Amino acid sequence: MDTGMARWGLWWASFGTDAARFRDAPGFEGVFTHFHSPAEHPDSVPEQWGRLQAAVAALPRRPPLVHAANSAALLDFPEAAGDLVRPGIFLYGGRAGSHAPRPVVRWRARVLAMRWLEAGATVSYGATYRAAARTCVATLAAGYADGVPRSLSNVGAVLIEGRRTPIAGRVTMDFTMVACGEWEPKAGGAATLIGPDGEDVIALDDFATMAGTISYEILTGLGRRVTRVYG
Repeated sequence: MDTGMARWGLWWASFGTDAARFRDAPGFEGVFTHFHSPAEHPDSVPEQWGRLQAAVAALPRRPPLVHAANSAALLDFPEAAGDLVRPGIFLYGGRAGSHAPRPVVRWRARVLAMRWLEAGATVSYGATYRAAARTCVATLAAGYADGVPRSLSNVGAVLIEGRRTPIAGRVTMDFTMVACGEWEPKAGGAATLIGPDGEDVIALDDFATMAGTISYEILTGLGRRVTRVYG
């Protein structure tokens, strides 16, 4: 049911009339809506919830399932929980409103190779990174085809052996280069894009912020080549 999202579903004010076509069908199991701004505009939640309740009350019988709450609404508006809840990003360790759950996602890429560059040498397409001094550059086996946003070019960072290491140059299709300075990591080791490494951590939302986007886009953008391990 559309209670204010303006995306999909029958409009709440005319729901009783529209639903007459199927409300007595044996497969009519439930009604749901989606809260559009529980974190940004919390006053919208009671309004949308009230619209849902009013529309359901107009039906000759209440369907078995009435639900609306996403992650942020579930935590801040338990009165709008309904018959079931739909906690999405919270299950993946993503921030929901003011709530930051325990991190559960870790994304790592193999350190493929290192090379030492002298001052003035450039890295990647467009030569957007130029070494200010002699530095070790490591190549990682992950690029934008795997879900590393190009917006992280010269902006983002990864963790290698517990050290925060900046991305050097443009992220390429299959590889990302990082500037290690005077330190040379081990070939074949792991670079952490998201998650903990040593005493440091790059949280999912921090990674998304560096990329100028949201955690949902990061997770749904992970490519097929990224091996998933569930534990």
